[in-house]
Amino acid sequence: MSISKSTIRLWIAASVLAVSVCDYSTPLSLGQEIPACENGIPIADCVDIPIVADCDSTSGSCDGFANPTCSKNIWNRDTLTGDWGGRRTALKESGITFAGRSTHFGFGVDGGVTTPPPVPALGLGDTFKYTGRGEYDLLFDLEKFGGMPKGTLLVRAEHWYGEYGNVSLRTGALPPAVFAASTPVTANDPGELFLSNFVVTQPLSKEFVLYAGKIDVLGGLDQDDFAGGDGTTQFINQAFVANPAFLLGLPYSSFTAGMVLPREWGRMSAFVLDPQDRTHDFFQIDDLFSQGVIVGAEIKLNTSLLEKKGEVHAGGLWKHKDLTDLRFNEPPPGVYPEPTVPGFPTLPNSYTLYCGGDQYLVEYADGSNRGWGLFGRGSISDGNPTPLRYFLSAGLGGYSPVGRQRGDKFGLGWYYVGASNEFGPVPQALFGPRDGTGVESFYSFQVTPWCAVTPDVQYLKSEASAIADDAFVYGLRVNATF
Repeated sequence: MSISKSTIRLWIAASVLAVSVCDYSTPLSLGQEIPACENGIPIADCVDIPIVADCDSTSGSCDGFANPTCSKNIWNRDTLTGDWGGRRTALKESGITFAGRSTHFGFGVDGGVTTPPPVPALGLGDTFKYTGRGEYDLLFDLEKFGGMPKGTLLVRAEHWYGEYGNVSLRTGALPPAVFAASTPVTANDPGELFLSNFVVTQPLSKEFVLYAGKIDVLGGLDQDDFAGGDGTTQFINQAFVANPAFLLGLPYSSFTAGMVLPREWGRMSAFVLDPQDRTHDFFQIDDLFSQGVIVGAEIKLNTSLLEKKGEVHAGGLWKHKDLTDLRFNEPPPGVYPEPTVPGFPTLPNSYTLYCGGDQYLVEYADGSNRGWGLFGRGSISDGNPTPLRYFLSAGLGGYSPVGRQRGDKFGLGWYYVGASNEFGPVPQALFGPRDGTGVESFYSFQVTPWCAVTPDVQYLKSEASAIADDAFVYGLRVNATF
């Protein structure tokens, strides 16, 4: 593998994360968790405060957990680029927050696809690839621009470069092994920026929040503290980022409207989504819902088992959208979102019902609101057109007991996908679909408050038995806050 000098410079000079304090900042993502901040009013999202916070520009003091005093330099500030000589803070005070993240994947696969695949999207295994991706956010405080209190507008641009999907399309497994390297879903457009989010979030009260606009699907449904997100900060395999059953058939970025009802005991949420993928569109709305509709809802209950926090949730999605009838053909394994195979019959309706939760086993007593514990997920689907009849996952994760002062994270997870029993002779001959399973382990070193380096290993039993053997995936992820 060769990496150009320009790629190396981009890696070093990188980008992206989100706001480092808990304010009315990041809008919702299809039912995303809504924690309460300092004033107790629920908001759209709340990002962890780094262990060593950025130093005050006047006193030179630092309010991080690990280092109460520090000098303001590149090694102990929240972001790689700092406060821009005070301009970043001034911009935020005026109602505009910039945030960014640059993530880099160097991964190899031993095994995986062993014979020339029947579709061009897939590739052979036994290789090593590099992929980078970036997110660039502008968050507007609409209250400061004359809007309603606590209203926000998120505008996000994303791109990738290097090898699209990294080794995900070379393992033969249905869940992409390096999921974030497959988003945004623009396989033939390396380096091109796409507007993935243009969404307004408006709390009408402490118990009623509305959102609407163009939004990406990651970080939304079926989330917990130890697995979820978008594949850049915790687990890397899609099976632990988001349930592969309901992601199949969902567009990466499209128009949505929804509501979240926070309660003391948890929350309820519901949304409606245009099933057309709008990743390449800026704001084309003249044909909304012309190809169907997707509806989803979720309920979440807070728990206190073992006198430690936890949660359980359950939900479902119904998709009124044409997807390939598995009796005639199957979309390629590992390709997201699930495409429709041209020229073959389709079915118009599909569904997924799911449940999950997490339970802290250890909560650190240092005021950081951190710890580690167990998580689990399960779902059942229609089995046709959804290629998965059921899905299970479980694991252990959270903030490391040995590196929590730095902000280190770890995870160990197992998943099982139960293949549909309605595959016809064509998909059986092309892919040989069967049940699959996998294990992933990672440890994320928080090298500086703005840079995390994550070794990751996975063992995968491929669902595409006709073209692939078991795969061992290994590599490194580097994530930098800009």
